[in-house]
Amino acid sequence: MEAAMIELCHLGREAFADGRYEAAERYFRKLMDLGCRFADVFNMLGAIAFNKDDLEGARRNFQEALSINPRYTEALLNLAVTLNDLGQYEEAASSFDRARSAAGVDEGTVDPYVKGRLANLHADIGEIYHGLGMHDEAESEYRKALALAPTFPDLRTRLGVLYRDMGRFDQAIDAFTRVRDDFPHYTTATIQLGITYYSRGQVELAVEEWNKILEQDPENPKALMYLRLAERDQT
Repeated sequence: MEAAMIELCHLGREAFADGRYEAAERYFRKLMDLGCRFADVFNMLGAIAFNKDDLEGARRNFQEALSINPRYTEALLNLAVTLNDLGQYEEAASSFDRARSAAGVDEGTVDPYVKGRLANLHADIGEIYHGLGMHDEAESEYRKALALAPTFPDLRTRLGVLYRDMGRFDQAIDAFTRVRDDFPHYTTATIQLGITYYSRGQVELAVEEWNKILEQDPENPKALMYLRLAERDQT
């Protein structure tokens, strides 16, 4: 019996790592039939369910993993993502907080991978608040994300977009400019900088920014689209 369990564990984990989720699930289900309860197996079953858009199944498996190991950081993060997608935002936030605690974020010992995941989760919550027009709450979440991952250009750009939507144009321009200068190939920030100039009536500055993108990527569809818009505006 023990040898069979070890073999099923090995085969299931190998299949999961290779992305062969159906095979992995079969092995793990057989393992469950033998009475095995491993936190990482439930976590992987939750990931498989999530991949199939079975959010309730994912939630149940992640919660099962946490009933075995309450400080299982990856399961806490996965549960937070799932709850967020289910619209259970308060529960998701609670799971984020537990993951932060389990990972040692406050002590500064968190694994970089976990820190990046947490940062993106805070940013996703910020995006929800932003979409609802709850700008102060969105800014708070974006700042939490940046505290964990200050160099992520997409997070810094999202905050810049929020500033613009709040009418804080100078801060938006500063945010986009810094990202553009620090990450010249991250064109999203340059696109947003041009949009910000354009929205203030500074069309020439907007065109200048979008043309910078075409110097790197002559076929960039967004830059070409906005330049056509600017040309119509200038005629």
